[in-house]
Amino acid sequence: MLLITVLIAGTGILFILAAREWGAGLDQNAQMASRSALAEVERRANSPFNRFDTWLRRSDIGKNLETRLARAGVKMPVTLFALLIIVGGSLAIIFVGQLLAPLFGFLAAVLVGFLFLQYLKRKEERRKEEFIAQLPELARVLSNATQAGLALPTAIAMAAEELDDPAGSELRRAAHTMRLGKSFDAAIADMRERMPSREIGVLVSTLLIASRSGGALVTALRNISDTLEQRKETRREIRTILSETKGTAWALLVMGVLSLFGLNMLNPGSVGAMLDSLLGIILLAVVGVLFTIGFIAVQRMTKINY
Repeated sequence: MLLITVLIAGTGILFILAAREWGAGLDQNAQMASRSALAEVERRANSPFNRFDTWLRRSDIGKNLETRLARAGVKMPVTLFALLIIVGGSLAIIFVGQLLAPLFGFLAAVLVGFLFLQYLKRKEERRKEEFIAQLPELARVLSNATQAGLALPTAIAMAAEELDDPAGSELRRAAHTMRLGKSFDAAIADMRERMPSREIGVLVSTLLIASRSGGALVTALRNISDTLEQRKETRREIRTILSETKGTAWALLVMGVLSLFGLNMLNPGSVGAMLDSLLGIILLAVVGVLFTIGFIAVQRMTKINY
């Protein structure tokens, strides 16, 4: 009954929001003819959502979250991502608190936030891996461009047009910042900060040294291209070997969570009753600590800096 009530309420809220947006869209279309593009941009920038998003991005947490979203390639405002975490945590408190106990509702909210951040971390790692896989081709493109007599900023812009994402988007961002007046060193250093890895560090260091002191850049880029190609194969083999072990870590976490629901289904109210006694609290705490240690231990053992 509670679930049906919540679903009906959620549907009603979504309908109201959709109707509001539809009406705002009609009003916006009617006013577009009489408004300049600059006025429209100013109107959107002064909206409460954008003002709050600007304030959040200026905070330390917002800056860190904005950087991680950029690394992950997630095109989403910082405020919207934070609201998704808050809404997901609130729903976890309501449903898990009703099914198990209020304490587990708050723990579920923490777990929801952890899963959101783990999703973001996974997107970051996957995008970085894709970028690293493109580095041999990037080094070859830059080598051919510099051999043809093009300057490094021009070679970066040309490589941005030839390569697919994520390398293409990162290079376009670097080329755009250089067109706005940023130095080559600063633009490349920003790209290295967005995509931190040893392979990218070697390539960026080579480009920075060549831009400052010159040297045999073509030969260096070709050597780097061959080396990166070999390292790419090595990374692929390591990921294949460790993929099953990483899956085991997540299986431990899922088993720990589902075991509580299974216990409560077999004996309704048993989890809540355990929280009423000191022994039950101790047992739940010990089990939770053991599952957490197991998850962290497997994650640490499969983390290799290569």
